[in-house]
Amino acid sequence: MRLYKVVPYNSLWFGGLTHMTAGEDHYLRSINLPSIKVFFPFVKKEVNENGDSRREGACYGVALCDDKKNIFLPLPADVVGKRKRGGSWRILKFIKEEELPLIRGTLDAFESMEGYFITKEGFEKWKKDCLCDSDIKKWDAFATTELKVGLQLNKDTKTAEERMLYFQERVRLREGYYIAFFAKECVNYEGFIGGERNPAKVKKLKDVELPFGDRLKIEKDSYYRLYLLTHAYIKDLRKGEVLKLKEVNGGTEIDFEVIWVYSKGSEFVSGHDKPAVEMLRPATVILLRAKDSAELEDLVQIDRVPETDKISNFLESGWNTGILAEGGVES
Repeated sequence: MRLYKVVPYNSLWFGGLTHMTAGEDHYLRSINLPSIKVFFPFVKKEVNENGDSRREGACYGVALCDDKKNIFLPLPADVVGKRKRGGSWRILKFIKEEELPLIRGTLDAFESMEGYFITKEGFEKWKKDCLCDSDIKKWDAFATTELKVGLQLNKDTKTAEERMLYFQERVRLREGYYIAFFAKECVNYEGFIGGERNPAKVKKLKDVELPFGDRLKIEKDSYYRLYLLTHAYIKDLRKGEVLKLKEVNGGTEIDFEVIWVYSKGSEFVSGHDKPAVEMLRPATVILLRAKDSAELEDLVQIDRVPETDKISNFLESGWNTGILAEGGVES
C-alpha cells in the first residue's frame, strides 16, 4: 500500500451529493475531504479479458499530508473534546458493567467534534487508549475557505435568472499541505479533482510510515475497535449483530460481535448510473468483540452484504475499509 498526494492547480470544491437547486440554494458549502470515488480516475484502469471490459483498481482511504510526509486522519468518533470549544480531548471507553461508554472523573461537558484531524503519532497513541492535545489539529490549520460569487444566466436570453445569485465555498490548502489517498497503485498521475473539474497532479510519496500495516493477534472474546477509513455500508448495524472482517489482501476472515457504534453520521453515496447507498461516514468507530481467535492484518474490510451485490466491484473499489485496533473497553 502507498500514499499519494494530490497537487491541484486551483482552489477546490467537494460537494458530495449536494447540488445547487434553482431558486432554493444560494450558499453551497464544501466538505473538507471527498469520498474515495473522487480518486477512482487515478487508480482504476480498463481491463479487457475474453471480450469483457471492466475497470479495476481501488482507493482505501483519504487523508491529509504535508511536505514532511506527516499524515493526518479525520478524528476518530470516539474522541471527544470540551463542548463547543474542543480541547482536553478524551477517548470514550465502554464500561462493561454499565453497558455504556462513559467519561469518569470530571463534571465538564464533552462532545464529538467536527473539523478536527489527528496526527499519525496521535493515532498510534489512540490505538493504546491515550492521547495528547497536541496530537489533534483543527481544519483551519490545513486550509482556508474562499468564497466564489456567481450569477446563473438564462441560456436563451443571456440575462440573469431571477433569484440565482449564489455563493460557493471553495477550499484552498495552505502551502505545504495536500489531500492524499491510500492505494496499491496509481495508473493516472494527471486528471481532474472535485467539482468543476479542477486539474491536478498526483505524486507518489516514498518512505512514508502508514497508519496501518501491523498484524494483530486476535483473541476470542477480546475487544477491538474498527476505525473506518472509507464510507461503509452495513445492514442493521445494531448491538449484537455479527460483522465478518477480512484482510484487504484476502486471506483470513473473522467474525466479530458489534458492541457499540461511535458514529460520524451517514450520507448517501452514489455514482454515474449507480444506486445511491446510505453509508456510514469515515472516522466512525465500531467497538467489536471477537468471536474467534486468529492472526489478522490491521487493514481490513467489512465483508460483502447482499444489497451491495447490485453495485459492481463494491469491495474491490475500496469501500468498507478500516483499521482494526485493540482496546476501547475500560479494564
